Amino acid sequence: MPPQDDVRFGFLSTIDAPLLPFLLASALTHGLRSICVICDSKLQSDKDKRIWQERTGGAFDHVDGRRASIYALAKQRIPFYFVENHNDDDSFALIKALKLGCLLNAGTPRRLSAKVLDSVKHGVVNVHPGLLPKYRGASAVEWAIYNDDRVGNTAHFMSEGYDAGPIITSEWYEFQKEGDYQSIRTKVYRDGVVLAGKVLAKIQQTKMTPQNGIAQDETSARFWKPIPDDKMAVVLKKIEAQAFAYQCL
Repeated sequence: MPPQDDVRFGFLSTIDAPLLPFLLASALTHGLRSICVICDSKLQSDKDKRIWQERTGGAFDHVDGRRASIYALAKQRIPFYFVENHNDDDSFALIKALKLGCLLNAGTPRRLSAKVLDSVKHGVVNVHPGLLPKYRGASAVEWAIYNDDRVGNTAHFMSEGYDAGPIITSEWYEFQKEGDYQSIRTKVYRDGVVLAGKVLAKIQQTKMTPQNGIAQDETSARFWKPIPDDKMAVVLKKIEAQAFAYQCL
C-alpha cells in the first residue's frame, strides 16, 4: 500500500489510446506508487488512427522490444476502471470513491466538464505538444515549423478553455537536420511522455495545485486550427530542405 499522504493519480484514457502504455511506464519510472486508469467507452476513429500513423509511422508500436500494450502492464497491478463517458455521473462518483487527488489526460476523447476539472485537489494535468500560450489548439508542431518558431511541449493544468489553464512547465527542442517529419513528431511525443512523468512526480513531492501554476498571458495567446494541406506541404519542404530554423547543425 502507498503511504497515506501520497497523491492518488487517475489516468483518463481509452483502451486503445496509443500513448497510454508509455505514459504509465513513465509514471512508474518516476516513482509514482498509486495509479489507476479510467477508460472512456469511446474508441479511436479511423481518422484518428490515420493521423497518428502519418505522424509517427509506427514508432510507438513497440516498447522495450515488445509490442506496446496495456496488457503488458498487468504485472504492475495497475487497476483499470471503465465508464461510458469521462464526464458522466459514474465517472465523477468513481473519482471520488477512489479518492483521487490528480488526474492526467492520457488520451481522453472528451472535452472535460467543469465538474470533473474541479473534482480533484491537485488538478487535471495535460501535456500539450506546443508552447503555450502562443500555440493553443491543433497542429501546434506543424504551425511552429511553418512559422520558423520553437517546437516543444507544455505541461499545464486543464481549465474549461482549450489549452488555457495554468502552466506547470514547458520545454522546447532542437532536431537533427537529417530527421524527417515523423522523427520530429515522434520526438515531441516521446519527450512529452517523459515530461508527464516528471510533472506528476513533482506534484507527488510538492503537493502542487493549480493555484501554484503560472497564469497564461492572454495577450500572447493564439488558437490554431488544423493546418491545411497547402501549408503542410510547406512544412514538409522545409524539413526536407533542412531549412527549419530549429534543426541542429
